[in-house]
Amino acid sequence: MTSFSKTLALVCLAALLAGCGTEVSQSPQATATHPPKSAPATAPSSAIPPSPVPEVPMAHPVTTADASSRPMAAIQFLNTNLGYLAGSGQIWKTTDGGQQWTDIYDSGTANFRAIQFLDANVGWIWGYRTLMETSNGGKSWHVQHHSASPIVSLSMVSPQTGFAVIGTPSAPSGPGGPGNAFYETSNGGKSWHTVATPFHPLAVTFANAEDGWVVGDNHVWATSDGGHEWIPTLEMGSTVPMAATIRAQGHHLWVLLQGQSGMNQTSYTLFEKTSGKSWQVVLAKSTAGAGPAPDAPQGAAQGPELAPGPLAVLSGGTAYFAGESAAQNLGTTDIWSTANGGASWIKNPPLYGVNGMPGPDALSFVSPQDGWLVAGSGSTHVLRTTNGGSTWHQVFPAPTPVRGVSFVSPSRGYGLGLPGNPNAVLESTNKGASWGLVSSLPASGVWINDLAGAPQPAIVFTSATVGWLVRADRLWHTTDGGRLWVAVDLPSWTPNVALNAVSFFGQDGVVGSQASDTCWWTVNGGQTWQYDQHESAPQALTDINRLITTESHRVSQKVLSAGSFGSVAWLTFPDNAWALSTDGGSHWTLHSVPGSVNLGLPGALSFVNAQDGWMAGAGLYETANGGSQWEQVP
Repeated sequence: MTSFSKTLALVCLAALLAGCGTEVSQSPQATATHPPKSAPATAPSSAIPPSPVPEVPMAHPVTTADASSRPMAAIQFLNTNLGYLAGSGQIWKTTDGGQQWTDIYDSGTANFRAIQFLDANVGWIWGYRTLMETSNGGKSWHVQHHSASPIVSLSMVSPQTGFAVIGTPSAPSGPGGPGNAFYETSNGGKSWHTVATPFHPLAVTFANAEDGWVVGDNHVWATSDGGHEWIPTLEMGSTVPMAATIRAQGHHLWVLLQGQSGMNQTSYTLFEKTSGKSWQVVLAKSTAGAGPAPDAPQGAAQGPELAPGPLAVLSGGTAYFAGESAAQNLGTTDIWSTANGGASWIKNPPLYGVNGMPGPDALSFVSPQDGWLVAGSGSTHVLRTTNGGSTWHQVFPAPTPVRGVSFVSPSRGYGLGLPGNPNAVLESTNKGASWGLVSSLPASGVWINDLAGAPQPAIVFTSATVGWLVRADRLWHTTDGGRLWVAVDLPSWTPNVALNAVSFFGQDGVVGSQASDTCWWTVNGGQTWQYDQHESAPQALTDINRLITTESHRVSQKVLSAGSFGSVAWLTFPDNAWALSTDGGSHWTLHSVPGSVNLGLPGALSFVNAQDGWMAGAGLYETANGGSQWEQVP
């Protein structure tokens, strides 16, 4: 690949407006074991110097609506207050530990995925194509590099010196694939020149300007002279990883190798090396859908979940590693920790209500106790731990119930579950704008079938004080507005029966699962329950209530969920259709979910009269005109 032509430079300027750094040149095929450094590339006369981005007055606070529509991928905190988020076209900053964020840069196009700050002032944020730099804590940003070649991995060691793996146009976007080359900058990323290597690099980390490590081909390579000579320190046999993450901190080096992927599973192996000692496999995961873990010996310690997540390391051998399963319970996330270089691990329980992590830099720790996680599918949620990952709580945006809501008046409503706390019963007295803990269920905190089978609601109030919910495979009942909950003994119920949904339509009620034909039904408001088998819990409610049956036949669709409160009733159908009745189900008006609503799952409805209703999806939405218009609750 040649240096920028004048035409390409002008195209880059028109696309970015913020300026464009010098593009990299192609790396020659390395054949020597200890190749010399190549000379720095000369910047072409048509190169465009980077231009500053507007200063802080252009920044604005990030709202709940912003977080719901803007997925962020990478997070880094420098202390317990100061942190940065980067992702879909934007960079956010916080100074209060993540409770409030300010949008400090909006590119409109760049998809950022990694962050590295050296101190409170100097930092870089980059995506596959674009590298941004700040020297004043984010008050202004400069485009240091932009090209058609993907930035695969980057490690800056000073305001001027850094190293990177940058792909050629023939290489695939992102990690992996022959053709990637190793580069060095001596001016903060404005220009790059190739450093010949005897391998195709995949991931890089440097401790300083001289000492560095690179994952390349089937080895981990080390240099002590800034890349002039390379020595293989770990041989992976015939394994060539699909992707790699490498971290160095103090006397500890960590390497995460990603293997094959299939059936929502990805095999992986985590290596650790302490100065003066040999490499060791500290975690590995072989899966049925993705095959064996890369270069892991038989009997290696099994890691969390079915796919690798982000890796965060501190000095002294402390590390945090996340595993996730995209298919299980609509996303299950485990974050394990070690304080002794991986010799032993604290296996923290799965994070409740955390649906996926967006990338390898989605986790940040500033001490063994204080850490942050950015999560969410199509949206952004920031969670914080203050006890080393044992428990997590959402700090941004203000959390809303994860298992659905049920309102009993235009202002008062109840909800179930918070991220990290499945047993939380919540109450809002301001139309859902904020939620407070009203009680905690005396149930296990383990995630058990909770979200499988959504969008059937998990909490239903049939009056101002009487409510029902399903949690930990049990049906619970309250008669005092959610303060006290009692487990209901259902006939023929056993602990291994999956229960995750409860619905009431007048006096008719059903508890069961979307994914199971096992259910219980009542026709007297829950005074007595009968065991039966139906196609699903919604189908059971349809079978026992003629009004639901009539409307289901009229629209020729199966019912996904049903509910009522007083004389108002509602049904949901496939394809985002739903119906509202204001006379107890005798007459219905069919609606569709507007495109502005990020319905997601679960998609429970709750109305208290003909006008006021709520829809719980990826966020909470409110209507004041019977569903004609919906607004997200701020």
